[in-house]
Amino acid sequence: MPIRRIAQRLGMARNAVRRWLRAGEAPVYRRAPGSSALDRHHAYVERRWAEGCRNSAQLWRELRDRGFGGGYDIVRRWAIRRRDRDAATSDRDCLLPSWRVPSSRRAARLLTTPDQTLTRADRQFVDTLTALSSEIRIAAEAINEFNRILRERDAAAFDRWLATTQTTALRGFASGIINYVTAVRAALSQPWSNGPVEGQVNRLKMLKRQMYGRAKFDLLRSRVLHAA
Repeated sequence: MPIRRIAQRLGMARNAVRRWLRAGEAPVYRRAPGSSALDRHHAYVERRWAEGCRNSAQLWRELRDRGFGGGYDIVRRWAIRRRDRDAATSDRDCLLPSWRVPSSRRAARLLTTPDQTLTRADRQFVDTLTALSSEIRIAAEAINEFNRILRERDAAAFDRWLATTQTTALRGFASGIINYVTAVRAALSQPWSNGPVEGQVNRLKMLKRQMYGRAKFDLLRSRVLHAA
């Protein structure tokens, strides 16, 4: 519905309706708090609250002895607001700073990212997730250990990792590796790599796609042999 029609139905200015729509909700108007008889004693009650005195009647008696002329209800209402503020702060500290639940793909990436490179929100999410699920924690530890073995070419740790992984959620992945265990051991212990071969295959595919439908094998062979 156009903003003009909404404004006409509500009897409001179009700019006000536009601001509400951009904000996602109508603003809540509250009267600004006025002065209170407790203002002069604010520092004292805050100090006593921090010291552990949470009894509003006790606070009122102490304030009365200090010359406070207000009634008990003023102190009681202040204690209620102060208690609610403490509870809200405690709840906010317990929540994850990033309230949006990540996708499964992003969660898997966070579980395999070094802790020192994670943000505070991501680290808290990972800690919470691994604390709630021991299976996820064990699987993440196994994946990170496998990455370390590949990076450091730690062939001695590979067989131990393969044996312990059989009882985790990665047992299907480990069973697949067993079918090629000789090749994996060779990759960890030998200096050779099929990287150059894969690079030539990728270059061949790129040249073939560039001239698809416009040339035959002889031109493709010439480009592969003489390409810079």
